[in-house]
Amino acid sequence: MKVNQILCAAGFPDAVTNQMLAWREVFKQWGWKGADFGARIEPDMRHHGIRPLRQLEAQDELVLVHYSGYARDLERVFSGPARTVLLSHNVTPEEWFWPVDPADAVRCRLGREQLHEFARLADGLAGVSSYNAEELSEASGREARVIPVLFDRSSLASPGSSANGGAEPGRPPPTILFVGRLTPHKRQDLVIQAFAAYWRMQPEARLVLVGHALSPAYRQKLVSLAEELAPGAVSFRARLTSAELADQYRSADVFLCLSEHEGFCIPILEALHYGIPVVARDAAAVGEVVGDAGILVGAQDDAQTIAELLWIVVSDHELRQELCRRGERRLAAYDHQLTAQRMRSLLADLAP
Repeated sequence: MKVNQILCAAGFPDAVTNQMLAWREVFKQWGWKGADFGARIEPDMRHHGIRPLRQLEAQDELVLVHYSGYARDLERVFSGPARTVLLSHNVTPEEWFWPVDPADAVRCRLGREQLHEFARLADGLAGVSSYNAEELSEASGREARVIPVLFDRSSLASPGSSANGGAEPGRPPPTILFVGRLTPHKRQDLVIQAFAAYWRMQPEARLVLVGHALSPAYRQKLVSLAEELAPGAVSFRARLTSAELADQYRSADVFLCLSEHEGFCIPILEALHYGIPVVARDAAAVGEVVGDAGILVGAQDDAQTIAELLWIVVSDHELRQELCRRGERRLAAYDHQLTAQRMRSLLADLAP
């Protein structure tokens, strides 16, 4: 079988780009041929063999489109002779960006319109979460399958002793962690506010925010908020190596995710892998990914409530151990081979 893949934008660091490259490795293991293309390609991605979309020839083949945002020239892919599969990695609602980056807001609006158009044209539909798949079904009136992110635990470092952490004697000060791009919809501002309430109860606590910023101005806005509410207790990290990121997970006591829009959220699975208890807002696809492996909070839960939950999760050893056990069970739902077989079944059903 031959499967060509298309990215709306290829760059680093980017979860969707990493997913396409991971799928290519799986296809190679199956003996499948094909090439990878990008509507937009950052210069540092050329050595990964990703070609400009204009080089894709209109042939009677199978094309897997990893959709994550507006891209030019994709229309011809869905109107050509190739069988097409649209895999939605999600498009962030535009309203999150109007106040901070109107250009991004316009791209998000165009992206959602384009996603719905392609959902009506594609031969096969899938989302990386039920949340994404339901959007495709509503737009197209057809079934959309769920094919989660390809999560390979063997590519991650060993968990270490994080699962035995908490407020034990001799341990470093409690550390709260969130990993994700610094953007409005991921609500690092709420994470800072909740942490600040916890910090007032536990002045030695630390918060680490890992992720690239939407813009220098937006990063500075979050830095200023952190210095106002919890001076000296919040660290911002970016461009970490895999080993450095693993160290951040291993040293954390709680992974706190208060995002209000996520199409999946891979860092949640990474936190579960490293044995870190998860406290997360039940919004978009977050609750679906967490399942019963973490503590979910709702829109009605304020910063003080979340701070008290942090206190409990950090200090209650039995609770931490139970969440760790549930995390292991939850990761089984995202087993690498299980996800690969879901993709294989979909593509085999649609092969020319």
